[in-house]
Amino acid sequence: MGFSTIAATAIIGASLLVMISIFSGGVIPTLSDYHESFKNLELRSVERIQTNINITNITNTTGVYYDLNITVENTGSITLKTADFSILINGTKKPFNCSESYLYPEKEGVFTVNLTGSGLKRIKVITYNGISDYGEHIV
Repeated sequence: MGFSTIAATAIIGASLLVMISIFSGGVIPTLSDYHESFKNLELRSVERIQTNINITNITNTTGVYYDLNITVENTGSITLKTADFSILINGTKKPFNCSESYLYPEKEGVFTVNLTGSGLKRIKVITYNGISDYGEHIV
């Protein structure tokens, strides 16, 4: 004797229901997350392409403790929040103040870094999305 056709159909039908519930509960949300992550990657890539900065001037005040004033121009097409920038002096991240809260396209802001010591200062200004510019100044 063997299984009847009805019993076999019931087993296959129940198996299909379990497989569909597993697929819809696990695979479909994963595909949705995958699609969303690619959309975010595309937006970040476009934003990165539209970002550009230039260090236009570097000056300093006098004294043992002095201010290094770095003028940065936004030559890209998006507005940049200056609080999200990073400034490296000779490879060390330094705290800074900026004259502007936002750098609008084709506008400049002056970043002020308090320093000590003399000699060559290698300066790197980095935006929040990794776009940077370099400059050197001798104190």
